[in-house]
Amino acid sequence: MLSRSRVEDWPALDAEHALGGFFQLSGGDGASLAVAPLTWLADSGERAPGFIMRADPVHLRADQACLRLFDSTTFAIDAQEARDLVSAFNDYYRGRGRHLDAPLPQRWYLTLGEAPAITTVAPMRLAGRDIKDGLPHGEGGAAWHAFLNDVQMLFHDHPVNQARERRGVPVINSIWPWGGGCLPRRVSTAVTHAFAGHPLPQGLARLAGIPCRGVPEKATDLPVDARGGNILVMLDRLEPLRRYGDAQSWADAITQMEQAWFGPLLGLLEQGRIARLDLYPVNGKRYAIDRWRLRQIWKRDRSLAWHCGHGG
Repeated sequence: MLSRSRVEDWPALDAEHALGGFFQLSGGDGASLAVAPLTWLADSGERAPGFIMRADPVHLRADQACLRLFDSTTFAIDAQEARDLVSAFNDYYRGRGRHLDAPLPQRWYLTLGEAPAITTVAPMRLAGRDIKDGLPHGEGGAAWHAFLNDVQMLFHDHPVNQARERRGVPVINSIWPWGGGCLPRRVSTAVTHAFAGHPLPQGLARLAGIPCRGVPEKATDLPVDARGGNILVMLDRLEPLRRYGDAQSWADAITQMEQAWFGPLLGLLEQGRIARLDLYPVNGKRYAIDRWRLRQIWKRDRSLAWHCGHGG
């Protein structure tokens, strides 16, 4: 399917870039896409009244001369643990213009009185790596470094982390600020309905007024014969596996996706039940394919490894 597609340049190297482009936000520039108010809309069902940023729980692991970051995809946290840590934070910072919320245990949000003068990095871009180059920087960077140090001290001896340490699971010893901004007034998109488990497309769909449901188990469960239109499906199962270098799990997952998604999608194309399929692997390319291109049998089939830039 990839070998017979028309390959085009697409300036998206991560999901934020791609989704920003689909919904005409910030020209598709993921660096300036305000992720937090959009995911807050999906997680809480409410519009953030002002500036809000993600402040997700993380585990910082000391490794010789550095601290390595592990986000909440790598450890379990229950609702009571989240409530207890958030409550401790809010008690400590009461009256100081910072308020923490946890609508879901793994995604936390920090509300501020005004936008801080910092640039932040999403935790998934630092997965398992040294936090040094990803700490908030800019005019207010030093103050935010001190703030994060205070949070680490606050969480260090908290009963939640003492209990987690006794159980031998990663302690939640910091928060990670990123994705701050204010909710856009409106968005525009050619997408007519979406399927995603990720809160960013869910929030964008809600803001755009289009339906968004969970991702079905397989491509043949999509309502492709119902109303036509442009369906957006976000398959993000591979992302954390890639970030943390879990090659075997990635290989197993891509095999399962081939069976549940890409093989059936090829069948839907051949049957004419979908007119065109665009694949966005967020690697700077878009693969566009329709029935006419499927019939180009003279094109040489290439392996997945070849398309990933590894020969084969």
